[in-house]
Amino acid sequence: MYGRSGSLDKADVSFFVGATLTQICLGAYDLGLNFDGPPIRIMMQSDFGTRVVGRERMLHDLTNGHLLRSFLNRDVSDASWGEKGTLVLTFVGGDQVLIFDNSDEFESYTINHAGNTIVV
Repeated sequence: MYGRSGSLDKADVSFFVGATLTQICLGAYDLGLNFDGPPIRIMMQSDFGTRVVGRERMLHDLTNGHLLRSFLNRDVSDASWGEKGTLVLTFVGGDQVLIFDNSDEFESYTINHAGNTIVV
């Protein structure tokens, strides 16, 4: 939604660098990712992808949140915006989690950090 407006490139996501993924929360209609440091929380209502070094990128829906277990207790080494509102989190070692903005009508995910909220 927000990401498709083209203004996401102005939102700074560098605060993810150095954060550790400490918790994955599975809900009936959403998926939460919690990071340590200054607390960061992502709530997804959208599809996500994983890209593991040496393997093809994989697309997942929210019911497959358990597939993120291999990212637990790993540090983010880079965070950036991809195409059409996609948040790309690169972890130490090069593996990535991609969170997609796949709705034109509703929010796909929110990021909360230091009292600020980014809605995509």
